[in-house]
Amino acid sequence: MAGCPALDLFSQGQSEEEAKRSLEEAIGLWVEDCLERGTLDQALRELGFDRVHPGTTVSPGDKPIPAGAVSEDAVPAPATFPVHISIPTYRAAALLAS
Repeated sequence: MAGCPALDLFSQGQSEEEAKRSLEEAIGLWVEDCLERGTLDQALRELGFDRVHPGTTVSPGDKPIPAGAVSEDAVPAPATFPVHISIPTYRAAALLAS
């Protein structure tokens, strides 16, 4: 089983790798669906996300910190892995402009 609690998405598979791939696909489909409906910004806000200026990272205390800086509160969550999704360029440009 693999999950992304930040997006309230979870998936499963016969192996750890299959569960990760399934979760990555679920996240991609969720983003794609939100983009098609024009609701990505609203959906992310409802999940507790806030917009920050590009190049800024956020500490666990929700205080923006400069990119590359390390917050003393920042502790990596156990058993995490990166998820990579593709957003079509023409849609990404529209998102960045809004």
